[in-house]
Amino acid sequence: MTQLLLRPNIELEPKALAIGGRRLEILCVKNLEPLISELEAEGRQEIAHFPFWVKIWEASIVLTDWLVHTGLDNNQEILEIGAGMGITGLFLGAFGHRVTLTDNHADALALMEKNAAHNKIETVRVSDLDWHKPNTDETWDIICGSELIYRKSDVDPVIEILKKKLKSGGKAYLAHDIARMSMMEFLMEAEKEFDLSHKGMAFTGMGEKKQIVIHTLKHKA
Repeated sequence: MTQLLLRPNIELEPKALAIGGRRLEILCVKNLEPLISELEAEGRQEIAHFPFWVKIWEASIVLTDWLVHTGLDNNQEILEIGAGMGITGLFLGAFGHRVTLTDNHADALALMEKNAAHNKIETVRVSDLDWHKPNTDETWDIICGSELIYRKSDVDPVIEILKKKLKSGGKAYLAHDIARMSMMEFLMEAEKEFDLSHKGMAFTGMGEKKQIVIHTLKHKA
């Protein structure tokens, strides 16, 4: 792996996380305040600039657990888009799957590399991927992602990524909190290009219960 570096104002702390019977120690951002203050100083306070990559999303935990128990073929190549903390890809890598973790935020990429090295996961690689300007000709057997769509402008680029980067016969698995209404427009557009199926699952933790939906997409025949 290349040695990407986190900015010095980002302090990390380890948190144990167990999914599917496997335990990893995930290095997380200890204090979000320096990042928020930096955005405020730059006048970038709108939601588009919020550092979503710092959070371990409930949807990513549910998606990871579900994928671990679906019996994925270890010969399949997996791409995680908008990976953020890279929870799904890191755990799949820990189970021996070959995974490419992608995001478009330099600190997120550096932290994923650091967590892969910290947990001695050798089957993952980390790569920059801008949905609006994808810079790779590779294709994958499986594409996954959690809580991807927050802006209307991301709908078409994500659909294009799935169209062009998902191999024939491959599947994409996307998860989100059922309360996240921003996915609805994406799903309406996606069903023009893909066959869709949906599965609802419950997540209970931190004193609250959330309903997570996992969407499976595959190219129309």
